[in-house]
Amino acid sequence: MSDDEFEALLRGSGQPDPPEEQPEQRSRREHREGNKSAGALILVIVLVVIAGLAGTGWWAWSQYGERVLAYLGEEEIPDYASDGTMTEVLIVVEQGDIGEDVARKLADQGVTASFESVYQLLLEDTSITFQPGTYRLRAEMSAAAAIEALQDSDNRLLYRITIPEGRSVTQAIETIAENSDIPLANLEAAIDDPSVYGVNPPADNTYLQPLEGYLFPATYEVEPGTSASALIQQMVDEMISRLDNRGVEPDQRHEVLTKAALVQREAKEPEDFFKVAAVIDNRLEDGMPLQFDSTVTYWENTFGTVWTTDAARENADNPYNTYYYTGLPVGPIGLPGDIALDAVLEPAEGSWKYFVTVNLQSGATVFSDTLSEHNAAVALLREWCDDADNAVYCE
Repeated sequence: MSDDEFEALLRGSGQPDPPEEQPEQRSRREHREGNKSAGALILVIVLVVIAGLAGTGWWAWSQYGERVLAYLGEEEIPDYASDGTMTEVLIVVEQGDIGEDVARKLADQGVTASFESVYQLLLEDTSITFQPGTYRLRAEMSAAAAIEALQDSDNRLLYRITIPEGRSVTQAIETIAENSDIPLANLEAAIDDPSVYGVNPPADNTYLQPLEGYLFPATYEVEPGTSASALIQQMVDEMISRLDNRGVEPDQRHEVLTKAALVQREAKEPEDFFKVAAVIDNRLEDGMPLQFDSTVTYWENTFGTVWTTDAARENADNPYNTYYYTGLPVGPIGLPGDIALDAVLEPAEGSWKYFVTVNLQSGATVFSDTLSEHNAAVALLREWCDDADNAVYCE
């Protein structure tokens, strides 16, 4: 297409300029062609966008891009001249959005003065891309400032949620609700049926929480608007991935997670995790009850204490009670992390059958082979707790 033909297209006609007209005729024609020119401009832009969607955008741009920009340059495009007001505007860039979509959202939500001010810059620099996400921008920004803000990851709105190892699934969803826009009620409903996430633990649903142990404790970056079920699925998938990477077969998952949750709750120092795992195996092999206080406090929901009562230890209604029942509890008592999983799969070598933390501040723990040795270590703990300076740790 020649330059004359291109200019004729923008004017709304495929023919050369007509002969000289009288002033009155020229006035009527110019009015009509003014409207045609605006329509032609929109048509050219749309054609470029459509060409891009069809995979031929680069060809179209190489043929007509400079002339489109030159023509656009003749028009006064509304644009703000500042970095914006104090009014915050959230812009959501969705997967699959192209430059036209982003330019339209910016204009429609009052961030930029016009669609064209942004779109022109995108045509000038085809290397500009946008990552999906929710971004904090401001009202009345210049097109250049808005584009720059959308490319700055610091402006991306994400909820950063950290679930520490050893927390229960109930504690985990409370943390999620407190640190995101996901309502607690939605999270409670989302964890009600574990089979939705491919989890089928043998423990029946009358127990505390059948999804216990199956959410991997970690820091998650959550997009605004994420559903409760989508996040729970992500956390379950992460745990299953960790198990698969360690060679744990599907039919072994529940037992491994049950042991790992015990280790996570009982061990203090990293090296102790592997010793606690050994104690579990040694006691199970000898048919001894595990007698872990953590299985009592889990059912009683009395986290944060190292002491249990005689009545709680004798409670047969607690299916997790390893004082009353021999063997592993019916399921995990918390969310184990990587080190706990490693410890269960590769426990330390040793004949220990007992352990007790003798310094609740430092986490120093004594492992023993015999009951008499263990009782001596328990006496050290009580002596340590009798010191008034340590009372806060012994509640």
